[in-house]
Amino acid sequence: MFTLYDHYRVLGVSVGAGIGDVTSSYRRLCRIYHPDINSDPESEEMMKRINIAYTVLRDKLKREAAFRERMAYSRPVRRYPPPEPRASTAESRRSSMESEKQAYTVMHNYFKALSTFDYSAAYDYLSTYDKRHITRASFIEWRTSVARIFPMREFTVDSNSTVATVTINNQNNILARRFRVKVTEEDLAENKTGSGEVEKLVVSENGLWRVFLGYRNVFELTRTFDERFENRRKREIAEILEEYHKGLHPEYHMLSSDGMRKAVSRELYRHKRFGGTMTFAAISVKAGGLKEAGQEEMLRSAAKTLNSSLRETDTPAFVGEGVFAVLFVELKKRHAVDIIGRLARIIRKNAGPQLADRAQVDYAFETWSGNSFADMDTVNRVLKKFGVKL
Repeated sequence: MFTLYDHYRVLGVSVGAGIGDVTSSYRRLCRIYHPDINSDPESEEMMKRINIAYTVLRDKLKREAAFRERMAYSRPVRRYPPPEPRASTAESRRSSMESEKQAYTVMHNYFKALSTFDYSAAYDYLSTYDKRHITRASFIEWRTSVARIFPMREFTVDSNSTVATVTINNQNNILARRFRVKVTEEDLAENKTGSGEVEKLVVSENGLWRVFLGYRNVFELTRTFDERFENRRKREIAEILEEYHKGLHPEYHMLSSDGMRKAVSRELYRHKRFGGTMTFAAISVKAGGLKEAGQEEMLRSAAKTLNSSLRETDTPAFVGEGVFAVLFVELKKRHAVDIIGRLARIIRKNAGPQLADRAQVDYAFETWSGNSFADMDTVNRVLKKFGVKL
């Protein structure tokens, strides 16, 4: 049987409060404990008590009857019921430390399962919210995809966590703890190891701690991995472009001798590993009898001709002393004479009438195919005819 004091205590108002305070408190509690809002099984019983208390206190006659009943059974030495005993500070601290230890254990076991590729066991540590939106098969497939490129090598969970609150669907506030985890991963695509820190949450569910990821669907789960992979691809492209621009000749807008050496070394490795046909040519461009200014004009005209005439697979370079080196991939010997000879004629023609008569364009080349492979020494034998080398 509920007394008048119980009704006031349920609504959280002082004894003798007016009907305005009672109504305001009732509406506030409805927004918290109504079963349509709160999924806690105990919320329905709490809502029944709130309705009974509001029914009694909003009716003046019922409130007076309950007040008379309370006065008949009250004791003169104790006006209000004794407060509930509170736990001591030491007990409260001990309980908090035990709770934090349990949360740390759950987080540690979750990452241990990930590092040993036991994704089914890791799924068991997830919160009810995550399991409601992500199936076990989807979680295992996601973690397997991540491990193909970023397998976890080791991890360290910081034992000092911070208290946090998780809001689900803008309604329920759940007690949580935030941990910092240092993870070391292997990047199989780049054959290196990287480290970083991530923050993870564990939430309290019916006295048990569970890892909270907070993903709303499978697409959001995979999107985080796609973004991480895309960021790595952008870094790779930026590094490649930076290295390419460093290897460009500042004046002729083609590879310098250093850039050409790297490009040739890369193609020699590919040719030796995968086979095919490769032709390396050297084109010497000079303007006999002209001063230095005429020589530079001739070289700029030749560089412009090579850039506009050659395909993207060819890598021309100015290697010094008026010699351009060109690496033709998949160019056989029977076609090399025609193509390189045509390039020499176009260079002479584009030089203009003043330089064409004095233009001296010479070339040399060598072709490798089948089981014959080249190295940097054989490439430099082609350039040796013109007194330069890579």
